[in-house]
Amino acid sequence: MSIALLEVLKGFETFVYDSKLNRIVNQKFQEETNIDEFLTIQNLLDNFHVRYQFDKNFDIQLVK
Repeated sequence: MSIALLEVLKGFETFVYDSKLNRIVNQKFQEETNIDEFLTIQNLLDNFHVRYQFDKNFDIQLVK
């Protein structure tokens, strides 16, 4: 994943990138999730051509 994308991901309140698990983890419960942040991250991943899949609680698993 590019350094530019990692820098952008640091700016989100609800989601945090976990490099050990290679996933973007939602820090809130489903009802409290910031959907706008989730959709922005999805758009960023698409624009940077990063493969991913969705997991429970709006977590995003990055696929190599």
